[in-house]
Amino acid sequence: QDATECEEFITAIVKHTFAQGKQRDDQWVADFAATCMAYDATRWWSALDEEVQGSWRLLRRAMISRYRPMFNGGSGEEAEEFIRVVRDKAIDEGKQEDNKWVATYAGSCLAGEALRWHAYLDPDIKHDWEKLQQALLTQYPRRGTTDLGLNLVPMPPAAASPAPAAKPSRRGRIRVSNSSSSIHHYLSKRLSPGNRIDSTPSPSDALEVEWSTGSDGLQTLSIPN
Repeated sequence: QDATECEEFITAIVKHTFAQGKQRDDQWVADFAATCMAYDATRWWSALDEEVQGSWRLLRRAMISRYRPMFNGGSGEEAEEFIRVVRDKAIDEGKQEDNKWVATYAGSCLAGEALRWHAYLDPDIKHDWEKLQQALLTQYPRRGTTDLGLNLVPMPPAAASPAPAAKPSRRGRIRVSNSSSSIHHYLSKRLSPGNRIDSTPSPSDALEVEWSTGSDGLQTLSIPN
């Protein structure tokens, strides 16, 4: 069903082959693995080339490629594990420097709440792995790292200003926590029809704010022009 179950299956096959003294018999291991499959896995195996069916080395590689790590959203620790697995996959495929490829692969592994969140992301975040993994870690923080439900969501740094500042400023969006919804909302840059402050699930429609600390230590949260 997923990468975790696939890894457990492969581990069980390897242990059994060692117990039988058949770890060097590539075809024997492949044939044995095929007898342990059922349902969707059997249908998938039936569509493989005979060369792959008859070689455990090729079959194992095909299984790892077929059953991707699925991330439904959850804890910060689960998000970190998902990012690690995606990075390992990119290295295995020689694609670790291809941000678009890695981002596309990661997007194909999302489901449930995480898939809904991903659908609202800006295209430049969806297709850039460096930005996407930062967005994942922000959306799914570790326990105890949120503060009163208000979070500054990291954004690409603003263009450098020629005028010197006392300390670097930070830009972001205000995320509003709602215990009745699994989808995070942000303070919208547009007012509701009744001229009331509204929220939005889309980061692109969120109000951008700037947080800075002056030379006197005074902290300021402002809306940039």
